[in-house]
Amino acid sequence: MSRPAGVLLLLAAMATAACPAAGQAPLLHHDLQAHLDPASGRLQVADTVTLEGRKALRFRLAPWMRLEEMRLDGRRIAAEPAAGSWFVALPDGGRHELSLRLVGSLPALRPEAARGGSGAAGAGPEGSYLPGWAGWLPVTDDDWVTYRLSIEVPTPFRAVATGRLEEEATGEAASRAVFAADYPSEPPSLFVGPYSVSERIEGRIRLRTYFHPDLADHAEAYLAASAGFLARFEAAIGPYPFRDFHVISSPLPVGLGFANLTYIGGMIVPLPFMRARSLAHEVLHNWWGNGVAVAYAGGNWAEGLTTYMADYALAADEGPGAAQEMRLGWLRDYAALPAARDAAVVDFTAKRHEAAQVIGYNKVAFIFHMLSREIGAAAFAEALAKFWQRHRFRVAGWAELRQAFEVAAGRDLRWFFEQWLTRVGAPRLSLGAVAARAEAAHYRLDLTLRQDLPAYRLSVPVVIETAEGREERFVLAEGPETSVSLTLASEPLAVHIDAEHHLFRRLLPGEAPPILRDVTLAADSLTVIAAAEEQAAGTARQLAERLLDTPLRLGSGDPAGLGPTPLLLIGTTPEVEGFLAAAGLAGVPESLAGRGTARVWTARHNDGLPLLAVAANDAAALQALLRPLPHYGSRSYLVFDGRRALETGTWPVDDSPLSRRLDR
Repeated sequence: MSRPAGVLLLLAAMATAACPAAGQAPLLHHDLQAHLDPASGRLQVADTVTLEGRKALRFRLAPWMRLEEMRLDGRRIAAEPAAGSWFVALPDGGRHELSLRLVGSLPALRPEAARGGSGAAGAGPEGSYLPGWAGWLPVTDDDWVTYRLSIEVPTPFRAVATGRLEEEATGEAASRAVFAADYPSEPPSLFVGPYSVSERIEGRIRLRTYFHPDLADHAEAYLAASAGFLARFEAAIGPYPFRDFHVISSPLPVGLGFANLTYIGGMIVPLPFMRARSLAHEVLHNWWGNGVAVAYAGGNWAEGLTTYMADYALAADEGPGAAQEMRLGWLRDYAALPAARDAAVVDFTAKRHEAAQVIGYNKVAFIFHMLSREIGAAAFAEALAKFWQRHRFRVAGWAELRQAFEVAAGRDLRWFFEQWLTRVGAPRLSLGAVAARAEAAHYRLDLTLRQDLPAYRLSVPVVIETAEGREERFVLAEGPETSVSLTLASEPLAVHIDAEHHLFRRLLPGEAPPILRDVTLAADSLTVIAAAEEQAAGTARQLAERLLDTPLRLGSGDPAGLGPTPLLLIGTTPEVEGFLAAAGLAGVPESLAGRGTARVWTARHNDGLPLLAVAANDAAALQALLRPLPHYGSRSYLVFDGRRALETGTWPVDDSPLSRRLDR
């Protein structure tokens, strides 16, 4: 799931509070009357814009919208577009009303319309998508507005928008609904479809699903899950900032979060992960990202905090093992990130590619995990609750977050935020000399930790296996080498450094098995298509383009021509195995062979370089992988039956270079 790119254009220029401060102009207000016929795409909009405290207004419209009439304070005025926008001069800085009558024909809804958050609007019989920044209403430089939107659509369509649902009426010929935001809000986004609507009231909150009829059986499960997540985050942070939360099915292959709703592709609505985890992420964005907006000039903190408090917290609910596996997965993803694509946290604004997710979601979530351990869970929770109270419906950045955590912790945390937010990279730890000796009434354990420069300040967890059990100690490492002497009551048998992966750091060789992202993120990956049949070869190429986060580089089918580069080998099983055999490489792993309709696995070639192989039974089996496979970048192997993943996992790691057994 992601935040649409248009939402993220709130953005760097926004360094002031969302609510107008004393002396600032009041927020722009839109009073909108709209009628949309999804079948034809015809849209009619009447917008009365109330503005005060400004001398002019500049706005733009989508090229498919036509301005038929414009009136200022009831008097018809003429204006000509210039440089793609309209400019209206105002007689003074007092209160004025600008009325516009707009007509347009939306382009046909296309699968790529919302992919990547492009902000493109579209209409069709299965649904219509009109994000607030797409130009179906006047788009100004005002990132925050208030509005009232009345929308009418013909039966059997239903319309839903961001904002509070105030009125609705459904008749034989048409349905009408009114949505409003009297708080600082993004411009309204509108969604229309032949929806079956289900509702549940939880206290003051109205929960709804707007699902296509074939998905209606999932409504109750989504309403119950949404209610549970809302209660969870209210208890952790503070009251939900809106009156409604809607889950809307989309004919587009998207997963997008907006204020008080989420818009998700119909094909993933039935999938367990969507309701069990991704939904929680979207619910929480109503606090982080919508309730408190991001000051993008200093970096986007909301995606990582949401990942930590939703995705990671749900994994932790399953037990320490699941939480550790998620942390290790984040470290594996980071290990797969080429150094040239690494970036400082303060430079992350939005997920535009997989590399950005590794930093803005995973690394930032890990930073919050380390911060919670640094100051304690109670102070961490207190800081977020106070941060929410102070900045609700305002813009805040990392500086405001740091201030909240410092107040709750009662100490200066500049060092923590500076090293984790402004530096590119991560610490690399290694274990030096380790020795143990018996003394009069106890044992002495001497060990040395090393880290590459520039050194980080780290509280390093050290687990010591003793004759009486396991002990955990923490070693403060601040320089390139730290030597400590630990006193133990019983004989030490082994030492493990950060064995449960509580530190964001570079994994050492031997700590991480190969995963799909080792190849898909690499800028120099080479792709070999191994398929004799033309249709299978074409589909294999299409799948390769979807998998790779960098431009496709095709290699020949001659194994002798393999160079020192990460390799993506993709095609049908006989040809894939033939290529591997000719290259002197192992074929399908025994644990995967003969299973499902497609096998995917990672291995090493050419002195340790990563290899990703995709071997499918035929063109149809490759076609089935187009949508699901790109979502499994953190895995080492998978078995698919059509679109369904029968088994996924990572190859085991036997010996860690950060563990040492002691000679007795």
